[in-house]
Amino acid sequence: MKDKIKTVPLLILGGLLVVGANSCSKLLDKMPVTQIVTQTNTSVSITASDAENLIAGCYDAESGYAYGLESNVLDRITNGDVRSDNCYAGGDNPDNISIDLFTDNALNGNIARDWSDSYGIIGVLNSAIAQVENCTDPALSQARKAQILGEARFMRAYTYFYLVRLYGRVPVMLKPVDQTNSESLIKSTLVPQSSVDTVYQAILNDLWYARQTVQNDNVPPNKMIITKGAVNSILAKVYAAMPNKNWDSVAYYCDQVIPDYSLLPNYDWLWDNQHKNNSEAIWEFNYVGYSVVGNWIPSQFIGPGWKKFETPTNDLVNAFEAENDTVRMNASIAFVNYGWADPYWKDPNHYPIVVKYNDPNNGTNDFYPLRLADILLLRAEAYNQSGDLVNAAKLVDEVRARVHLGPIIANSKETMVTAILNERRLELAFEGKRWFDLVRTGNAISVMNAQKDGNGNNLNYNVQPYMLVYPIPQTELDLNPLLTQNPGY
Repeated sequence: MKDKIKTVPLLILGGLLVVGANSCSKLLDKMPVTQIVTQTNTSVSITASDAENLIAGCYDAESGYAYGLESNVLDRITNGDVRSDNCYAGGDNPDNISIDLFTDNALNGNIARDWSDSYGIIGVLNSAIAQVENCTDPALSQARKAQILGEARFMRAYTYFYLVRLYGRVPVMLKPVDQTNSESLIKSTLVPQSSVDTVYQAILNDLWYARQTVQNDNVPPNKMIITKGAVNSILAKVYAAMPNKNWDSVAYYCDQVIPDYSLLPNYDWLWDNQHKNNSEAIWEFNYVGYSVVGNWIPSQFIGPGWKKFETPTNDLVNAFEAENDTVRMNASIAFVNYGWADPYWKDPNHYPIVVKYNDPNNGTNDFYPLRLADILLLRAEAYNQSGDLVNAAKLVDEVRARVHLGPIIANSKETMVTAILNERRLELAFEGKRWFDLVRTGNAISVMNAQKDGNGNNLNYNVQPYMLVYPIPQTELDLNPLLTQNPGY
């Protein structure tokens, strides 16, 4: 074989997009640009330049702007906020609406797309990891090689963390597909589901490796490049979400993050496009505009012409107003007179839209998978779990002080849990966090079944325990006989 990176046709089998990441940009001193996807041969040693292109392609995939996976970032908000009490579906997309109403089933197109997109990203990462591991080019130092592998393995862990919280038991695939022949190809893609504990162990293994190899905090030129702060942050979030939570580990990893970052003094600066890669950002998807690579989320939320997605709920608006939280509410929600109305918001001159991502024409808004306020509030939870209400309150009050709110009032562990959960809701609205917070704290069913419309009428969601994870998409069940449907669906 003459070519070091061999191009063959794309293959989609069993929901796995088998791809390589052959991007033109280098190590993200500029933003990577969307590239055509090619299949790579992982048995041939690549050059150091190839390795740099591969990791840039991994960032392309994870940030949602390569390989047709643009929906991935938007769906993080759908799954985190529409599934929760933060948003109604908005628009007229039946798949979004069924996610909102808990009437989704294995035929839901969004749920199938998220599975496929996530395994598409994992396919990119597995291919890149295998090729970089095989690289013998002396121009690629061992330290840089380990760093690239750590960044890729972090992104693989992050993607599996997303999958396990959405679907529960999922297949764990840590190697590229075997292309020796058609039989080996099929066999390597037909993988059964692993237990939730096994998925989390795979996540931890990747994160522990990444923690030893990626760059220190605040070294890279932009916050999209993965650092130890991002790894420690996800480790903290994993230990808070696992079935057997470990609050000591949550506290430890949060404490590794917090000293290296600081809250911006003004909440609005997070969203004004003038403070990118700021002191609060731990991991930031950088978008520079549609002419290069743009964030298409705001175009789905803002503007007349068609009823937009992700309509803020009455309950969320009431929560902002109950706290007199005008700063974060005005940064997150605007009321418009586009002539829209629905059963939730009946006044066509006073209809709420999401404005946290506020540049629909140019797509320059960044997206924060991780920022300091999230970790401060998670550390407050860990303090509270250990019975230290004083230090828990200090961290919550630090977040509140930025938006000119007074100290919280919580004099017991139970009231502090509620206060922190509410603070996370207001601080992180429309960032894809709320549903996962409700699930991991055991509040999803009670909160969702208590939801009311603007007139105080119960919305009758009737959420059942099995609905805390999505169904396995029917397309995947049809393609892979080793998969089984989640109970209840």
